Amino acid sequence: MGSPIIISLSLWLALILPSFAQVSVNLPRLGTVIGNTNTTLWTGKTFMQFRGIPYAEAPSGEHRFKAPVRRKPWSTPFLATEYGRICPQLFTYNRLPADQLTGDLEDCLTLNVFTKTLNAKQPVMFYVHGGSLQVGFAYDYPGGYLLEQDIVLVVIQYRLGMLGFSGTKTSNMPGNLGLMDTMLALEWVQQYISAFGGDKSKVTVFGESSGGDLGGALLASPKTPPSSFHRLITQSGSAVDKLLVNQDPIGQVERVCRALQCRQCERIDKMESCLKKADVWDILRATETEGYGLIVGDFHGTIPQTPAQLIATSNIDVPIMTGFTKHDGSLVVGSLYDAFKASNTSFSSLKVGQFANGLLGYLNDTSGMTDNALTRLLFPLNLWNSSDHKRAIPAYFDLANILFFKSNEIGFTNKLFAKSYSSPIYFYTFDYEGAQTNFGFDTGNSQYPFNGGVHHTDDLLYLFPMKPLNTADTEMAKKMVALWTSFAMTGAPKLAEGPPVLPMQYPRGPYFHINQPITVEDDVLKEFTATIDDRNNNKLDRPDKEF
Repeated sequence: MGSPIIISLSLWLALILPSFAQVSVNLPRLGTVIGNTNTTLWTGKTFMQFRGIPYAEAPSGEHRFKAPVRRKPWSTPFLATEYGRICPQLFTYNRLPADQLTGDLEDCLTLNVFTKTLNAKQPVMFYVHGGSLQVGFAYDYPGGYLLEQDIVLVVIQYRLGMLGFSGTKTSNMPGNLGLMDTMLALEWVQQYISAFGGDKSKVTVFGESSGGDLGGALLASPKTPPSSFHRLITQSGSAVDKLLVNQDPIGQVERVCRALQCRQCERIDKMESCLKKADVWDILRATETEGYGLIVGDFHGTIPQTPAQLIATSNIDVPIMTGFTKHDGSLVVGSLYDAFKASNTSFSSLKVGQFANGLLGYLNDTSGMTDNALTRLLFPLNLWNSSDHKRAIPAYFDLANILFFKSNEIGFTNKLFAKSYSSPIYFYTFDYEGAQTNFGFDTGNSQYPFNGGVHHTDDLLYLFPMKPLNTADTEMAKKMVALWTSFAMTGAPKLAEGPPVLPMQYPRGPYFHINQPITVEDDVLKEFTATIDDRNNNKLDRPDKEF
C-alpha cells in the first residue's frame, strides 16, 4: 500500500530552511556538482545539500520503457542547489503551476545528498519514498532532523506508474524499471558517495510503504549485488505483500493501449509502439484508475519469482528493522468510507458486515477461511449484523491493519526465519500519537466520523521535517532519529535511556513499542487486536459526526 505525498507541507520548509553558501564536489569521471548549505532544526548544525543530481540519462524517447542508463559525464559544473524534476504522476502534476511542467517531463532520475562533512567515512542512509508506486518525490524528505547525527542522507527519485511498473516482459517493455532505477542509484552511491564523506561499506536502505516494499524487493532480487547495501529498514512495507505483485501486466498494457485509442491493441508489438509514442500527459490520464506492482518474470530477471519465493534463496543477509504504525489500516478504512459515500450509500441501512466485507474484498481469499477467521476474531455476531458503525470502528481499524499491513510485515520476518536468516531482525510498532497527522493527506480529514489514530506515514513526521512539531513531538522525533541512525551506524537500534531493544529470537518476538516511553513485549501477534484491546479506543470516534 502507499499514499499520496503532501506537496503543501513542503512549503513550510522553504520558510524555515534558508540556503546559504555554495560548495562544490568533484565526482571522478563524472563532473563537478555545486551544492549549498543549510542548518539542522534542533541544534543549528551546518550541513551541505546537493539536490537534483542526475544519476541516469532521461528515460524518454528511445529510452522510455528501457533499463536506466548511467548519466554521461558533464563538462561544466552541475548546479545542484534545487530539487530535481518530479517524476510523471497525475495526482501531483494536476497541482503544479504550468511553468514547472515544461521541457522533458521524464528527465527525473535524480537524487539528493545531505552531509555535514566531506572528509569522513560516515554511514549512509538511502531513502526510497512511498506512494503506491505511482506518486511521491524527493522534495518532501530533507535532512533537517537526520543530519543532527553523523550520517550521510541520500534521497532518490525513480520512475512511477505506467512508466516504471508496467510492461510486457519483452525487451521493448521489460518491466520493473522503477526497481532497476533504485538499483542504479545504489550503484551510484557505491561509486561516488565517498566524495560526500560517506562510507560505501555501510549503506542502509530505508523506505516507507511502497518504498519499504522496494527495499524488500532489493533484498530478494538476484540482480542486487550483495555489496549494494548493508542494513535494511522497511516501514509499513513488505516484500511479501500480495498487492505488490502486478497480477496481469500484459492485460494492463492492453487496457491502456485501448484507452489511448490506438489500433491493434491485441498485438504486443502494437501495444508497445502505442505507449512508446504517446504523450506523457495522455499516458497519465489513461492510467488514472490503474494500480501497480512488481512484474514476476520480467525481461531482465530482476524478479524471476514472487518476492516471497525469492527471499528463501536470497544471497543478501543484513540486519533488518521492520514494523508498522499502530493504525496503519485507517488509511484503507478512510478510502472505503469515501467509496461508499461517493456511491450515495446510506450508512444507516448498511450493515457492519457489509462494510467489513468491503475491506475483505481486497484480499480476494477464494477459500473464505481467512475471512471467517478474521470476522470471528474481530466482530461479535450482534455487531456484525447491526448498523452500529461507530461501535465497529476499532474492529474496522484492526481488520484493515491485518489485511494490508501487519500480516504482511510479520509474514516478511517469518519468511526470513524460515530460511535460517542469520542477521538480527528488529521489529517495532510505532504507537505515538502526536499533535500532527497525515490522515487525509492534503485533502483533509474533517469529513470522516473517525480520527486516523496513528495513521499510515505518521512515523515519517518524526524523521523528516514535514510539519512543525511541538515540544513533546520534537522529543519523540529525537528518539526516532536516534533509533534509525544508531541502526545505520551499528546494525542495532539504541537509545541512551529506556530498556534495551532486543532482536527477534523467534517469529513472534520480542518486539518493541515506539512511544513515550519505549517498551518491549514478547508476542507481536498481540498487535492484530491492538485497536480493540486499547482501553482508550473511544478517542478514535468523532461524536459530532454521524457514520
